[in-house]
Amino acid sequence: MKTVNVRYFKTSGKYYTDETIEISETLNGYEALFEEIPKHHRIKEMIMSVTDSDDGKEPYIVPHLFFPKN
Repeated sequence: MKTVNVRYFKTSGKYYTDETIEISETLNGYEALFEEIPKHHRIKEMIMSVTDSDDGKEPYIVPHLFFPKN
């Protein structure tokens, strides 16, 4: 399993909390970033920032922000 770092921010930009999630190593970068990781956005009203955990496993996760859906 691939580990991904997740950080949540309030919509004001104030830091809230850090977490890690695990995703399958069989996914490609697009599938990981736009199909699997959004399923783990557990605090829907906050901005979710994702980064790679540097565990050396594929897929490499480019830093990305997921904004709350209105």
